[in-house]
Amino acid sequence: MAIAANEQSEQPSRKELLALVIHQQEILARLEAEVAALKTELENFRRPPPTSRNSSRPPSLDQKSNSDPQRKQRKKKRRGYARQTRPLVEKPDQIIPVPVTECRTCRANLTKVKPERVIRRQVTEIPPVNPFIIETRQHEVLCPHCHELNRGLLPEGLEADRFFGPNQAARVVYYKQTQHLSYERIVATLCDLYGVSLSEGGIAAILRRAGECARPLAEQIKEQVIADRVIKSDETSARVKGRNWWQWVFVGLSGVYHHIGPTRSAAEIRAVLGDRRIEKWVCDCFKAQLKAPAKEFQLCLAH
Repeated sequence: MAIAANEQSEQPSRKELLALVIHQQEILARLEAEVAALKTELENFRRPPPTSRNSSRPPSLDQKSNSDPQRKQRKKKRRGYARQTRPLVEKPDQIIPVPVTECRTCRANLTKVKPERVIRRQVTEIPPVNPFIIETRQHEVLCPHCHELNRGLLPEGLEADRFFGPNQAARVVYYKQTQHLSYERIVATLCDLYGVSLSEGGIAAILRRAGECARPLAEQIKEQVIADRVIKSDETSARVKGRNWWQWVFVGLSGVYHHIGPTRSAAEIRAVLGDRRIEKWVCDCFKAQLKAPAKEFQLCLAH
């Protein structure tokens, strides 16, 4: 009887059993969460890394693989390609004769011996570029009859509000719009290559004037593009005076037109197209693009 009582006293109570079950359930829940996290991590490892081929990443972010040295050797062994050389200019800017004065073996005087042939080689060089300063001296004349103060008419490109000539302005526009240099790098480039000191504010003024000059041509391009039967369109973010705007591109059969607006809505499309209705509209099916005034829509295959 004493042994039976002992065994009974060692058994856990109902309260202790419930606490044990709750504790085990908490452990199971934690382990299940850890297993789910490990499964997700394993799937990410198994999944190929995102590239420009399987995602929307640009090709510039793709990691290039190391080149095979054996492949390079095989390329060197190939024969049959014609040697490519630069063509010689018929009228070079400078000719440097290189005569033979003496024999390198017996030291005989060869200054009067006619050469067997003359070997022509040319080196292309860029001469040093220095700033070319143009000064205008505008006359002011007081009319003795009506006392009107008259000033001479300044030449085109050398107006009173200009500090840099057309060629200098063209270089700034080229560096910014074609080479996509920053303002800071344009300042450094002009200083290093040409010895020209130009502030970032001066660059902004040049670009603003160039934009005003290009506006009529941009309007012509827009009219050509929106007159096409098929237009492909897309939009991306752009910074304008420290704020987020949107750059819209419209690609037609006859040209490409860019429009920068403050919104990503269909209002920007209507602002470009006006009352025109396009036959086919190619886009990524963004909801604003699907509101374009078009008869048919085509999914952009690149997206």
